[in-house]
Amino acid sequence: MIVKTDAIVLATMKYGDTSKIARLYTKEFGKISVIAKGVRSPKSRLRACLEPSYHVAAVIYKKENRELHLLSQCDVLETFRHVAENMDKLKTAMVALELVNVVSHDEERNEELFMTLLSHLRLVDAATKSPLPALYYFEMKLSSILGFRPELSVCTQCGETIPEEAAAAQREYGFGKSGVLCDVCGTGGKMTISPATLSVLRMLRTVSSAEAALNLQLAQPVADQVGKVLRLHLQSHVGGCRGLRSEEVFAAMT
Repeated sequence: MIVKTDAIVLATMKYGDTSKIARLYTKEFGKISVIAKGVRSPKSRLRACLEPSYHVAAVIYKKENRELHLLSQCDVLETFRHVAENMDKLKTAMVALELVNVVSHDEERNEELFMTLLSHLRLVDAATKSPLPALYYFEMKLSSILGFRPELSVCTQCGETIPEEAAAAQREYGFGKSGVLCDVCGTGGKMTISPATLSVLRMLRTVSSAEAALNLQLAQPVADQVGKVLRLHLQSHVGGCRGLRSEEVFAAMT
């Protein structure tokens, strides 16, 4: 059947002499793979559409019980052109795209995830300050959408409430049940996080929007630890989050 859907280009790869295979995250069908025949030909009308991060309107010949579908038409809706002009923006966008690619299952619709990724790309594109807090917000939101948001208010071991004033001390974070531990249950062997890190994690979980998260002022040691906690948290639930290719590429460039 022929379907039309909004989509975000997650990744592409060359196929044959002139074609491409693209991984799309669509609003209607979740993640799907399509082949764009002849798209690398200079005369192809699809040539300018299939770039990672592009928001497109795709017409797809979707075949039942097939893993690869045919892209028959594609129109660009948004290119996020400012992302490519700044290394931090580019990294923040590419990491989010790869995370969605590895955590999502084929053809499992999740409109909230689609809109969260689209909002992230728009915010990063328009950002006038460091986009890193936006990535942290995205990872926290992604955890929530997937059903394993970290627990930051009660001990994940015994259920005891950890009051706000108790957050003024270093706490242990366990990745088995993913969350903070009380003084009794925190017996070593876990990751110790600073009060500032716990405070930022709590804010990321409660702020109303990614725009609000972007205004967070983070000292570098806190930013590093927040990023480490969120990534280890995702990795503890989704093995594919280990060793993201996009991060390896950017690390080699610095």
